[in-house]
Amino acid sequence: MNFLKNLICGACIGIAEAIPGVSGGTVAVLLKIYDDLIGSISKLKQQFKKSILYLIPIVLGMGLGLFGFSHVITCLLENFPMAVNFFFVGLIIGLVPMLLRRSLDGGFRVSVFWPFVLMLGIMAALAFLPGDAGESAGLVTEMDLPTGIRFFFCGIIAAVCMILPGISGSMMMVIFGVYDSVITAVSTLNIPVLIPVGLGAAIGILFGAKLVDYFLRRFPQATYFAILGLVLGSLFSLFQKAAFAFPTPEGFAALATLAIGVVISLFFTKEPKDEKEKRKA
Repeated sequence: MNFLKNLICGACIGIAEAIPGVSGGTVAVLLKIYDDLIGSISKLKQQFKKSILYLIPIVLGMGLGLFGFSHVITCLLENFPMAVNFFFVGLIIGLVPMLLRRSLDGGFRVSVFWPFVLMLGIMAALAFLPGDAGESAGLVTEMDLPTGIRFFFCGIIAAVCMILPGISGSMMMVIFGVYDSVITAVSTLNIPVLIPVGLGAAIGILFGAKLVDYFLRRFPQATYFAILGLVLGSLFSLFQKAAFAFPTPEGFAALATLAIGVVISLFFTKEPKDEKEKRKA
């Protein structure tokens, strides 16, 4: 019974991770398995058998959910690219209030603001590089060493973000321009593309929990300001990619999906009532 329950929970997390802006960590919290999930990952060495038996159905369910829903996402990207990209823009915009809350928790200090400026500048520079630098605008179906290294590190970052409730791992892939390639690789089982991402994700999950915990405990405001810079900076490349045309039917559809994206993102990242009361106290 527990196996089936954890399999279903894993499938829900996998579906969430296929949708940029929807956090698998948040879904795990909603399903009341987040603490056990993180505990099993962080105590893998100390309680190997117990952790593995708990994680197997969840990981299997995540794979099934991600693979099944990736076909839907790939079909939408192929047929409605403008609407889908504006949906992603809406998801990113909806993340901003949550990131601002966490960045400004405890007040504003100039000393913790520089990571925001740095990350925003890096993302803007990447967006305006000439040509197809970084191949962020194209679909990657074959792997060479530089691209493999880039996908490997994107896998690490996405997995680390997946651990955090409220932060979407797939949104990080959108931000770094690899989401279309990865979701297509999942739906078509393109193993050469999936290997570096999968290896990076495994490392990110195994070691990311402790790393994220360290930075959030030691430098919480600076860490969230850095994430905010990445998120806002990604809008430069997304707007370039979206190729907005208005007034056209596609343009109206894009505005509608942008609004839907904002609403969904705000819903999944809204401040819990108990945290809101605690912050006001």
